[in-house]
Amino acid sequence: MKRTPARNAPQSGQAMVEFLVAMISVMSVLMLAVIMLGKFNDVRNRTLMGSRYAAWERTVWTDNDPRKNLAADAGTTEGWSNSYGAAALAVGKTDSDIKGEVLERIMAGDGAPVSGTDHQQSELAATQPAMWHDYGGNALLASASDVQISTGTADDPASSQTVSALATWQVPTATGTPFMAHFALPTRTLRAGTVSVAIAQDSSVLKRLWPKDNQLPAFSGLAFSNTNVLMTNTWVPDGSNSNRALFSQAVPAAHVTLVPPNGYQSLQKYAPEISTLQFGRIQQDVVPPNRLSQ
Repeated sequence: MKRTPARNAPQSGQAMVEFLVAMISVMSVLMLAVIMLGKFNDVRNRTLMGSRYAAWERTVWTDNDPRKNLAADAGTTEGWSNSYGAAALAVGKTDSDIKGEVLERIMAGDGAPVSGTDHQQSELAATQPAMWHDYGGNALLASASDVQISTGTADDPASSQTVSALATWQVPTATGTPFMAHFALPTRTLRAGTVSVAIAQDSSVLKRLWPKDNQLPAFSGLAFSNTNVLMTNTWVPDGSNSNRALFSQAVPAAHVTLVPPNGYQSLQKYAPEISTLQFGRIQQDVVPPNRLSQ
């Protein structure tokens, strides 16, 4: 029978304890890091949601920021509305208005109420998302100034010919005087919304977790930014009357006589219905009421 030296047992037990202590320490740090990454990912997702919201709002609300003065650019929706549908300019939002709504509707706690006055807000929502706190309970988002929102407009697409879209052409009339027809369409209808969020810039808890290490700087916060772009045709924002006014400019017969009546009235004996011709008639499609309920 072979004896096992008694002195090896305590050493083996001590090694196991040391291993467990080391593993607990390592796993604890990893677990904290994974949880923190989840919090950062939630900030990133809401930043993405905010940029989508900003881009969408810009497609349905005109940009009435006087500093941009888009109403003076005929290629933009605001410029087109300034000429053909001025009522749309009164229904607008500035970037600050959209930021207020993003703060109250997206950068807020789940279940936060939606109000028609959200665009007037300039401070953070009363409650922030549940995950937006560090391990010390401090809010990751410290101030409304840490959220930046901007919107812009560009050519749609970049190769669009603005001059051609806004050009006019001559149409001969029965009186010999040419009619200048045109179909002005804005081409700068590529709407972009950008949201940037800076978080945890002064978090002492995260600075202790990620201290300065040789060449690596200490944790000083993170910034997330996302841009969302929508291509839209927003050149008829004022309803059917504005549509009719727009399209009639490209239908010369709606304004002047292109063919003398005596040039076709003599054909009534062969085609009686010719007397009911309506040159230049403009009529929009209407969905039958019985189809609206289906």
